[in-house]
Amino acid sequence: MPNGHTLNLSSIPKKHLTFSRRTFVKFLPAWLCDSFMTGSEAMSRENIAFVCSVAAGVALLFIIGLSRPDLLVEDNLVESLGALGFATASLLALGTAIRRRASLSSIDKCILLGTSGLCSILFLSEISFGARMFNLQMPEMRGGGEFDGGHDIVIVAFRLVRDSGPIGYLAAAIGALLLLALATVLLRMFRQEVWAIMHRILAGAFECRLALAVAMLASAVTLDLVPSYKAGILEEVLEFGASGVLILAIIASRRERGSKVVAQPPQGPSLSPKARSVQSDSCNAL
Repeated sequence: MPNGHTLNLSSIPKKHLTFSRRTFVKFLPAWLCDSFMTGSEAMSRENIAFVCSVAAGVALLFIIGLSRPDLLVEDNLVESLGALGFATASLLALGTAIRRRASLSSIDKCILLGTSGLCSILFLSEISFGARMFNLQMPEMRGGGEFDGGHDIVIVAFRLVRDSGPIGYLAAAIGALLLLALATVLLRMFRQEVWAIMHRILAGAFECRLALAVAMLASAVTLDLVPSYKAGILEEVLEFGASGVLILAIIASRRERGSKVVAQPPQGPSLSPKARSVQSDSCNAL
């Protein structure tokens, strides 16, 4: 302290020493602060309970998988049920888009059709595109294994970067930095639209479950790159859980669309002023 003075903390009010959330957000951009402060409020209790339930279910299945690894081997019970779940979700999404096309917006139709296509690809990946069912010979991958699933694209790309040495890692780092810079610019340019999308994901049951399923699948693809026994078990559990989450997402979409239709029943044909006058005179005569 200047002039030989010392700081006496006891003389400063306690409220001035508290590093509160309001003080912290002064160092952040205003739009990021608004998103952070209202994000927790936007997420519904149903979505919070659902995410917690899925996390608990994944943890339980992972523990069971550690004790019974035979259930999680290739083409066994869990993978077969996961394939069945993806097929069911694909059919449900396609049926919802077709049957309720009159009450759906173009964006909702595209999301449902995209979900149906994604689930179809996941179903084919789980059954290895029928390679083992019909005794088909799939193309060999560089570094070993067969190209029999959609996630193998990520594995091939990772192996190409790894085998390229320092040049491959440098190219991957530059590409990641460019994507990060582009994402940052787009977020700043369209922050209101992005926040509207985030609010819809946090508040809507269908959107939240769909985003959760995508996150689980992305985590499973990442774990597929880890040469670990436990990582393999967790990967299978996440894929199986994602299939169930996708089914529940489509069911939530059908429930939400059905409630909107009930809340806004179709109105009958309106009477012209002359017809209403005649109807009024008839009632007065009676």
